[in-house]
Amino acid sequence: MKKEYVSALTPILSVALIWGILPGNVFASETCHSTLASGFYDEYQRIAPPLRDRAMYAELCALKYEDAQKAIKRAQQFGKDKSLGLTYGLVNLDDLPPDNSPDSDSTPADTMSDMRFGQWKGGYCAQNATLDPSQAAEFFMQRAVAGNSDASRAVQNWSACLRKRPGLTCWATPARVSSEEQGEEFVLNVNWASGGASESQVQPEVEYSYLTRGGVARFEGAAASRILPDRYKLKAGTLQIPVTRPADRGVFATLKVSHAGTEHSCKVFVPGDRDFSLSEPFINRLKLKYPG
Repeated sequence: MKKEYVSALTPILSVALIWGILPGNVFASETCHSTLASGFYDEYQRIAPPLRDRAMYAELCALKYEDAQKAIKRAQQFGKDKSLGLTYGLVNLDDLPPDNSPDSDSTPADTMSDMRFGQWKGGYCAQNATLDPSQAAEFFMQRAVAGNSDASRAVQNWSACLRKRPGLTCWATPARVSSEEQGEEFVLNVNWASGGASESQVQPEVEYSYLTRGGVARFEGAAASRILPDRYKLKAGTLQIPVTRPADRGVFATLKVSHAGTEHSCKVFVPGDRDFSLSEPFINRLKLKYPG
């Protein structure tokens, strides 16, 4: 069984989900997310369609209309992609303009209305209402850019951004190894950073940790469905915990620690492909509105 190891400096590809303790945590999380998203959009045209489509699907589910418009423009900054949205219902084949029409250089996603986008979210994102699509997008983006040196640098910068946050921060890293027999593996990263010198001598103690949907932490002493042993004391830096899960099944990881009389917690959603399933493009022959 693998033992834990702590690395405060090694860059890691990561999906971050942090439940904030300080008022500025939401802003900090958005700043880190934008670093990852920028690397993804810069390489969008060179990423294999299934990988980029699933990441874009989850990202759009997480955005409001105005921000979704910006994301679509970012994805097409180096060339128009008329297929954007076809595999997850954002647009249909009959939305595409004929090749010889005046609008042949535009894409349906560019001109989508606020109402149409809202209908799409109601029909294609509502089934994931209990999930966090932003977390899912981060995980899928990492997997999409794996092996791309330019985008990987952006992901490393994002990971560094997360590690600078004071307190408890958690994120997941896609693993390269998976099999039908052993399921899929990812790495759960648990980072602790003290807020000041006076706090650095006090180690946070695990009060609660849990994995859902068949997730199993490969950490010595952790009970079934647990991430870490109860009362385990975290060290400063990043603790990397290999986790296996049934193939293509989304998993939630929740952790709560106590430090100097204050509770800190984080929750991570690691998606499976089925949570954001892609489909064949279709023609909306009956001109039906989206459900929702």
